[in-house]
Amino acid sequence: MKLAAAFGKAEAESAARGVDCVEQTASAAEIEAVVAADVVDVVAAINSGLDLSDRKDARCGARLLRASGKQSKRLLRAESRRTRLAGTGKVYSPKKSTKWIKAVKGKGKASKYKRGTSKLGGRPNSFAKDWRRARCGTDTGEQDVANRLAALSDHVTFLTLVSPALDDSEFQPVSPVGPIEYQGRTLNPRCGFDDSPDYHFFVKRGSVNKVVMYYQGGGACWGNLTCGVPVCKNEANLVSDDPDNASAGFGDLSNPDNPFKDWNAVFVTYCTCDVHFGDSDMTYSGILPDVNVSHRGYENAKVAEKFAREHFLNPDAVFVTGSSAGSYGALFHAPALIEAWPTSSFNVLGDGGNGVITPSFLQNEFGNWNFEANIPTNVPGALEAISSGAGMVDYIDAVADFYNRSTWAHYSTAYDGGFGGQTGFYNVMLNDSNPFSALSWWEGTCEFNEVMIDQAVETADLASENYRFYIGAGSQHTMYGNNKVYSDQSGGEDQTIVDWIVDMIAFDPDSSDPTEWQNVECTDCETVLPGDPIPPVAQTAPFFNDMGDTVIMCSE
Repeated sequence: MKLAAAFGKAEAESAARGVDCVEQTASAAEIEAVVAADVVDVVAAINSGLDLSDRKDARCGARLLRASGKQSKRLLRAESRRTRLAGTGKVYSPKKSTKWIKAVKGKGKASKYKRGTSKLGGRPNSFAKDWRRARCGTDTGEQDVANRLAALSDHVTFLTLVSPALDDSEFQPVSPVGPIEYQGRTLNPRCGFDDSPDYHFFVKRGSVNKVVMYYQGGGACWGNLTCGVPVCKNEANLVSDDPDNASAGFGDLSNPDNPFKDWNAVFVTYCTCDVHFGDSDMTYSGILPDVNVSHRGYENAKVAEKFAREHFLNPDAVFVTGSSAGSYGALFHAPALIEAWPTSSFNVLGDGGNGVITPSFLQNEFGNWNFEANIPTNVPGALEAISSGAGMVDYIDAVADFYNRSTWAHYSTAYDGGFGGQTGFYNVMLNDSNPFSALSWWEGTCEFNEVMIDQAVETADLASENYRFYIGAGSQHTMYGNNKVYSDQSGGEDQTIVDWIVDMIAFDPDSSDPTEWQNVECTDCETVLPGDPIPPVAQTAPFFNDMGDTVIMCSE
C-alpha cells in the first residue's frame, strides 16, 4: 500500500509538470511483485544451512536479513540520487563538474560505478561488516547474497527507468508528427522528398539498462544532379527499414555472441540525404528539373533523441553508432546525447564514414545542408573544425577531448568501395559532383585509402587517450550488418571486430594502461575478401588478379 501511495504521489507530481510517469515506468504492483520474488530468493539463500528452531541461528539469520534490508536501501538510494542528479544539467563540463562526476561514477566511466560505494551510496563496507558481525553458519556466502541484492536493485532500477510500454519481442515503429516541442525548438520531422514525406523510426526494449543508438545509412545528395538522380535513400519504409529484418552482424539481436543482444535499441531511420545532420529546405536548379529537398535529418534525429530520453531515463551505458551516412549521424549527434544522459558511460563508433571529402565539396556543396548551425558551441574547437574546413580530424579531437570520459572510434576497410561506399562518394566529389562517377567508384580507391589512413593516424595521435581506429582488409563498405564482425581476421588484424568493440565498451579512459583498447590495422590490406565490391570488368586498375586472388595494387 505504501509503495502504491508513493507511486501515485510521484505520478501526480510528474503529470503536473507535463511528464507521463505511467508511460515511462512500471506500475507499483509490478515492481512490488518483482521485489517480493527477489526478497523470497534472498531469504531462502540466507536461511540455507540454518536451523531456525535454534534460537542462536534464528537470531543471526535475523541480523543478516536486517543487513540485507539496509544494503538494498543503500543501493536503491544511490540509484535514486544518481537519476535525480542526472537531470540537473550540471554534468559533463570538465572544468565545473569533475568532482560531481567522480562522486557519481567513481573513477572513470559509469560502467565502473559500484553501487553503494560512492559518496552517493554510503559507507562502502557496511554490508560486509554487518555480515561478519552476525557470525552465522549459513551455507550461503556474503558475496552471493550481495550479488542477489545488487540484482534486486538492478531489477527495480530497470523497471523504473526503462519504459514498459515498449515491445521487448520485436522492434516497433514510431511515426512522429510535428509540431513537436523539444529544447526550445519546434520540430517537424519528415523525409526529404515530397512523394514520400512521412518519417518513422524504430525502438525495442531490452533486458538491461543500456541503450544502443543506431543511425541508418543511405548515401547523400547536395545538388541538382546528386539529388535529381538521386544517390541517396529518400524514404522511410515501415517494411524494408524494419530492423527485425536483419539477420547478420550486430543487427541480428538473436545471436548469442552479439554484445548488444540485451540492450534497448533505437534505430534512427534515414531519408533526408544529409548524413542525419542537415537543417535546410533546398531547391536545387541545374541541368535536371528543379529538385526540392527537405534536409531535415537533424530534426528527425532530435525527435528520436527526445523519444529515447523519455523512455530510457538514465541508462548505465549508451553505445552510439551508425553505418555509412549514419556514421556521421552517430559522431555528430553523440555530444547532445551525452548531455542528455550525463551519468551514462558513452562509446561512439562511426562505421564506414571517415570524413574523407574534397576541398571543393567542402567549399561549394557542404553548406547546402546548413550543417554548421547545430554543431555544439559549448565544445571548444568543434564548430571551428567544421567552419574552417579542418574537418573530421579536428572535430574528433575537440569532442573526444571535451567529453574525455567517453570513447570515440572509426571503422573502415582499407579500400571501402562500391557504388554507395566511401570511394564511390569520394569519386563523385573528385569529379565535380557528377553522380555517375559513383559507377566507376574504383577510380578513387587509392586516393581514398591514402587520405583515410592519414586521417585515422593523425586523429589517434591527437586524441590518443580515448580515440581508436580499426582498419580492416579489402573493399567491403561497413561492417555492422556483416557476420565477419565475429570471426574475420584474414587481413592480419590483431583482433576480430567484436572483440575490439567489447574492449572499447570496457575501456576506462582514466586507465593507466591504454593498451586495454588498441588501434587495429590490417597487415594484408590489399587482399579483396569474398563478397567485397570489385569492378565489373576483371583486371581494372587498381584491382588485379594475383594467383587467383583479387588484390588492390596502388602505385607508390
